[in-house]
Amino acid sequence: MRRNRCLQVSRVSGGPTPAAAVGPITGFGSVFVNGVEYVTSNAQILIDHQAGTEAQLHTGQVVTVKGTVNDDGVTGTATEVSFDGDVQGPVAQIDLVGNTLVVLGQTVRVTGTTLFDDTLQPADLSSLQTGSLVEVSGFTNAAGEIVAARVDLKPAGSNLQVKGAVGSLNTTAHTFRINALTVDYSNSAATPTLANGTVVEVQGATLASSGALVATHVEVLQGIDTKINQRLDIDGIITSFTSNMNFAVQGQNVLTDANTQFVLHGVTLGVDVEVDVAGAVNASGTLVAKKVEAKAKSLGLVRGAVDSVTSASNTLSVVGVSITTSASTEFNDKSSQHVRLFRLTDLRVGEFVEIHGTEGQAGMLSAATLERDNNENRSYLQGTAVNVAAPSLTVLGVTVTTNAQTQFQGPGGSASGAANFFSQAANHVVKVRGSFSGGVLTADQARIEQ
Repeated sequence: MRRNRCLQVSRVSGGPTPAAAVGPITGFGSVFVNGVEYVTSNAQILIDHQAGTEAQLHTGQVVTVKGTVNDDGVTGTATEVSFDGDVQGPVAQIDLVGNTLVVLGQTVRVTGTTLFDDTLQPADLSSLQTGSLVEVSGFTNAAGEIVAARVDLKPAGSNLQVKGAVGSLNTTAHTFRINALTVDYSNSAATPTLANGTVVEVQGATLASSGALVATHVEVLQGIDTKINQRLDIDGIITSFTSNMNFAVQGQNVLTDANTQFVLHGVTLGVDVEVDVAGAVNASGTLVAKKVEAKAKSLGLVRGAVDSVTSASNTLSVVGVSITTSASTEFNDKSSQHVRLFRLTDLRVGEFVEIHGTEGQAGMLSAATLERDNNENRSYLQGTAVNVAAPSLTVLGVTVTTNAQTQFQGPGGSASGAANFFSQAANHVVKVRGSFSGGVLTADQARIEQ
């Protein structure tokens, strides 16, 4: 999903260009956002509106960067980096089949590229419990769900916070709703003028017995503060769509024209498609796109020991799968080493990694996320099943064989026999787990994902 997105905007050379960017952090040692490395030595760091440090930021968090970008289009200098979580509160519900959770009445959707707090093992929804206090950063889709880029644990007593559009406003009772959450703002300090549809951020410390969030602060969100002709680069989800020439990304209006370069990777633009849009802001505050890149869903997965690493070409091999990384691959170290400035050059043969990305040619994967983890004795593959003929199949170019001990599952995790699995698996996304030796993965579990 997050491939190389070094989106260069045509401009007259001669020095740094004022710029703003919105997107997930993909690495540190400076801050990498949307394929640009921003020097942060003199930048103001804001975390939930409070002064913070770069050390408090994490890979995968969606941030807003203000500063300048150099003529090369891939380096720049940040004057401000701000992070503001989309929702922070206790987990009310967890749906492991649907890969969703509910926090303060907000449905949070987890994908293959969602990153989790380093202390959460395994790095998925199964490591959470109802009542866990979490902070979620991501993108809001057209249904008002939060598509999570990162989920972090928060200590007990942390503030409650939610962002979203006002609905069911009752100025007499001083309440409104954000999706399924009722907000009571009767005791909020300096409440701004509200209207249905206004996007706000609400903070509070307690929930009423009714489940309503008792607000201590309500702020109307104004969007990105930009100037005419300023460079703007947004990674986000299309929230409204008229045509390829007129749509909105995370509430930012976008126009395209005959000079716009489209890089769609076979994806049809429309509502809920993730895109990276770069261009310049016109007098009305609309982003006139120089480039629009769509991201396909990252359904490919490899988890296992590293076979080889070639840093010079940004490639590695894991469980027999050839993997390409880019400037936009999110690197995260969840191993006992906990290297914050983790790069491909830090990786060694034999170390254990989990990589999510998009399938290319057989046996190839373009990495969206790469996490180093502590070793385990099983390997995992997920991808489109081809060459399906019991008792074997091919996933990401790797031969997978099954036997009498293999557990088979159909879509949704339902139990399935070998015959049913092999009759349905061809050209479907499957996930297999087992031992890898001699170029073959012997599966102890095989599941049709979709």
